[in-house]
Amino acid sequence: MGVLKIALLGASAMNVSQLAAALNEAVNATGWQALVTPVANPLTLPADLAGFGLLLLMGLEFRMPFPASSIPSGTMGFAQEAADQSIRAALAHAALSYQVLYGANKERLAHALCAIERQLPHAKARTRQSALSGGAKNKPWVWMCDKCSDPQCEHRLLTALRTQGKPEKK
Repeated sequence: MGVLKIALLGASAMNVSQLAAALNEAVNATGWQALVTPVANPLTLPADLAGFGLLLLMGLEFRMPFPASSIPSGTMGFAQEAADQSIRAALAHAALSYQVLYGANKERLAHALCAIERQLPHAKARTRQSALSGGAKNKPWVWMCDKCSDPQCEHRLLTALRTQGKPEKK
């Protein structure tokens, strides 16, 4: 398999460039064969978008960098929202599938790496985790009941409530 070509689109060119740089760095750290290309002007989508193996669209996130009182009422984010809608409409018109990335910077990076990992059959989650955490090992989360430390406790309780109308006793 060759290099996976990834196009990164979004309403904010600055945010797209920042995420593309972080994503290329993380991809290089994993050793995956992928190249992320930020689309500079998503309002005029390149004709060769179909040549990309994966299209990632940055979802909108509205934050107030300055006091809300200094913004004319009703204008917050309209330009970005219109740009986002234009991008989505163009992708739909071209019948191109894409994945939307939401969240803060690290969350978007993690979501993008998950999307890339699904496209690369030989990729391992372990390499994605090391790219995100800088090599630190993370233990998987394990549910513990507050009362008895039995992972099946909640399942038994909810199953009993659904079937009998009262909880099952231990």
